Amino acid sequence: MDIYITKPDKGAGVVILNSNYYTQKMLNILNDSTKFKKLGDTSNDNTLSTEVKLKMLFLRLHKIKFISKDTYERIRPVGSQRPRMYGSKIHKDGVPLRPILSMNGSAQHELANWLAEILEPVLNKLSSNCITDSFRFAASMCELECSPQTNFLCSFDVTSLFTNVPLDETIQICADILYSAFPENIFMERIELATKSVSFSFNNEMYQQVDWVAMGSPLGAILANIFLGFQESVLFTRVTKPFRYWRYVDDTFVIFKSRQVVSEFFLHLNNLHPALKFIMEEVHNDSLPFLDVLVERTGNNFSSTIYR
Repeated sequence: MDIYITKPDKGAGVVILNSNYYTQKMLNILNDSTKFKKLGDTSNDNTLSTEVKLKMLFLRLHKIKFISKDTYERIRPVGSQRPRMYGSKIHKDGVPLRPILSMNGSAQHELANWLAEILEPVLNKLSSNCITDSFRFAASMCELECSPQTNFLCSFDVTSLFTNVPLDETIQICADILYSAFPENIFMERIELATKSVSFSFNNEMYQQVDWVAMGSPLGAILANIFLGFQESVLFTRVTKPFRYWRYVDDTFVIFKSRQVVSEFFLHLNNLHPALKFIMEEVHNDSLPFLDVLVERTGNNFSSTIYR
């Protein structure tokens, strides 16, 4: 039996799948014409022409002094490699795969890295509810001053966030916030080159993304966080913010003052944007996992342990 070895979406380890099963799962994703465009077999690879196009563009920007010589040397592609797509197994029923775009060495990789730095102010503006890692989350829970017995815990998870982020809308959110510091037309052109113009291969076929943001790209997590952070800012103009609200990309841990307000809040979440679908997990036996942390009620406090 032919096998394919890949990574799990969370934690260390390896995943072994039947190759035919893996390929069919990936093709089911890539055959979605609202998110991907088929370009034909690998004879349609445009890596070289893309590299030449970007070199000429960056040279022109350098000559008009829009970018410095150091920036030009940094983002100018040399010896570019074709991006490729692969699937990472998600720990959910049905063994779904999450598409990952490997852009290392591609013509757009350093451009994406540079744009990721430019987008940091936008990300920071819309990340007031975010935590950076599970260690800070665990510390925040243990330091929390409240009565665990009178509060209700739950978590919300966005279903397939990355493959449902509307790319054009998210780019416009970024442009609106950056407009005063960065010419909008130039920003829009550059970020589309680093996202919608990236072609990649899978199973000896070429594809190009039409919509969504790609995990694996330097811009993937940033754009997903910006989109979701913007939607949160809209949400909290409509409903009262819960007692505590922490988010790590597409996973959210929430503490409510009472059970009664949870259903209404969940309804507002799922009416927030057509691209977003949330699922909810409630506290069970006085414990609830979040990332790799298990939060437990222990008397008048919360405690945390490693969750596997």
